[in-house]
Amino acid sequence: MNQVGKARVGLLGLMFDLYDAWPELKPMMAEFAGQLVEELAPFAEADFPGVCNTREQVERAVAGFEADGKDLIIVVLLTYAPSHIALPALLATRLPILIFNTQQLAGVGPETLSIDTTKNHGMHGVQDLANVLLRAGRPFHIVTGHYRDPRALAEVKAWCDAARVAKYLRGLRIGLVGYAMEGMGDFGLDETAFLSQVGVEVRRIAMKSLAALAQAAPQAAIAAEMARDRERFQFAAEITAAEHEASVRLEWALRETLVERGMHGFAAHFLAVGQEGWLDTLPFLAAAKLLAEGYGFGGEGDATSAAAVCMMQALAGQANFTEMFTMDFAGNAILMMHMGEGNWRMARPDEPVRVVGTTSSAIMDVRINPLLLAFSLAPGPVTLVSLTTVADGKLKFVVAEGDVLDFPYIPDQARPHYKFQPGGNLADFLTRFSLEGGSHHQALAYGRWAGTVEKVAALLGIECARV
Repeated sequence: MNQVGKARVGLLGLMFDLYDAWPELKPMMAEFAGQLVEELAPFAEADFPGVCNTREQVERAVAGFEADGKDLIIVVLLTYAPSHIALPALLATRLPILIFNTQQLAGVGPETLSIDTTKNHGMHGVQDLANVLLRAGRPFHIVTGHYRDPRALAEVKAWCDAARVAKYLRGLRIGLVGYAMEGMGDFGLDETAFLSQVGVEVRRIAMKSLAALAQAAPQAAIAAEMARDRERFQFAAEITAAEHEASVRLEWALRETLVERGMHGFAAHFLAVGQEGWLDTLPFLAAAKLLAEGYGFGGEGDATSAAAVCMMQALAGQANFTEMFTMDFAGNAILMMHMGEGNWRMARPDEPVRVVGTTSSAIMDVRINPLLLAFSLAPGPVTLVSLTTVADGKLKFVVAEGDVLDFPYIPDQARPHYKFQPGGNLADFLTRFSLEGGSHHQALAYGRWAGTVEKVAALLGIECARV
């Protein structure tokens, strides 16, 4: 559902109109821009409308980027250009700005010709432009490096990914089944602040409507999904067909609702389901399977963690809802798990994904015992993210990198679980995490994404703490 894609960027290539005195120069600079487009291609669809050397050309190019709904403007001084040709358009646009301070020439030596330096002196144009943008109070970002240097390109990619995901977050819609769990204040939410600061809208999903949809689900579709589950997962012997069907019907109803209402994820609270009495079971199986399809999820009605999972789905391709459960001081790690939700696509491949009944039925008031998928996660480098609210109602990311350890499935846990090891000392990490206000629900994805999450926060204008 939430597919990882390429950023859509506008490449604004600048040059001084004074240099039209050398007619051969502009085609050379256009060729350089074409090389830049090729280097960006693995992670960005770059639109280059031609070399701009007048204010009018820049304004037309930027207007075109806005009309096309670009994620980001990448400004390159192909050779020197004075700042005032670009300043008005860059002040007027709402698109984020990245200045790529680069050039064709990788080095300067005794053989360097005058034409080489003429083609490769955009650097002081960058300094000119950065100065006037700062004076005008216009936010922007800079990456400096040769355009074929992997390190520089990795930074440009991170900004492209951040711009794509920041735009995605500004249109995000999270469905809420029930309400947020009473008393859990760390994900208490001002929905107006959520919408205005991050762009995420929270919408209610009525359990009465879900129940009606589940009851009306086509029997053929339900039977087919149950058969697929039997092919993919290992079922505990005691699970009944009625239990399985109830969970699959609720999954079908939730998926239909998310698609119909254009939602990117949902949050649900198990106590609310029992209190309202509309639904036959709880959406644990639904959460696991919808997470695997790219939707976000938050337990106990936590819409902020559902949004964080959506963000990491968009960055990494697969993400998980999780919670720090038990400290493992001996192993410098944390046992991570929740009630029964987890992305089964992230399970370790050398063990089956099991379908089991919940072990928490004593605190769940539903007619049919909920089913869930139980597994341990595959080992590998990961990024952990909390999206939370801190002083004065400000939204904030708290992000950390670490590793999922090679840790086997524990049958008695009977739910998704794994060990997370932060970089550094466990006690220090946990202290810093709490001092920064990290909430007790998080999103987790494979890969090193902390730097990109910091850039997403910068583009959104919210705080980010790396611990």
